[in-house]
Amino acid sequence: MVNVVTEHSRIDNSLLEAKSHEIRTYMTRIISMTDLTLMTEVTEEQRDYLTTVKSSTKLLLKVLTDIIDYSKIQAGKVDLEQRPFDIRQIVHEVIDLFNTAAQQKNIEIRLKDFNNEIPKNVIGDSLRIKQVLSNLVGNSVRFTNQGGVAIEVDLEELNERWMEIRFIVSDTGIGIPEDKLSKLIKGFREADSLIKEFGGTGLIITKELVRLMDGELYVDSREGIGSKFYFTAVFGV
Repeated sequence: MVNVVTEHSRIDNSLLEAKSHEIRTYMTRIISMTDLTLMTEVTEEQRDYLTTVKSSTKLLLKVLTDIIDYSKIQAGKVDLEQRPFDIRQIVHEVIDLFNTAAQQKNIEIRLKDFNNEIPKNVIGDSLRIKQVLSNLVGNSVRFTNQGGVAIEVDLEELNERWMEIRFIVSDTGIGIPEDKLSKLIKGFREADSLIKEFGGTGLIITKELVRLMDGELYVDSREGIGSKFYFTAVFGV
């Protein structure tokens, strides 16, 4: 006997993955053609428009990735790669991704601190770390209208086989009211609907990806002052 619900979910996931690949192809073409156009003689006004098009398309790709990953997480299909990569480079790539959006709001994104004891290359899933950082930084940019967003990377523990690294994304945004903060923290464990109010699907995916990387996600926030999202992750050496 076939479980109709399970079979239906499998078909939905397959269709979603197939269509997402098609959408990614078209969006990548938009980015490529925008890059080519930016290499020609254009006015400063046109350059600003094209840069916005490119930045917005990249952000749409991130949203699409979130949707696909949420589907995979629900189906228990998320696997983490184990390859060497440079964490500092990933952080700078995330900053570059949101620079245009930040500049449009007259706020700054910066790498505030990076522990130099962290090896140049660690072993883990660079795409997932970039995704988690992008979700948190994008969320901070969304809720910050003055000041800026800062990223800190510190070493929690290091031995011969693995290391635990702590990431902090802080902002000077609107903050989270105290009565909602405790519910949001609880929501990290229960996928509470309040997460959607302060971070959308991206924050739900973030907590699940952090869990898969043997880490924890925390938040500290004060209304009208700003928020800090902390997460830890374990990497090979």
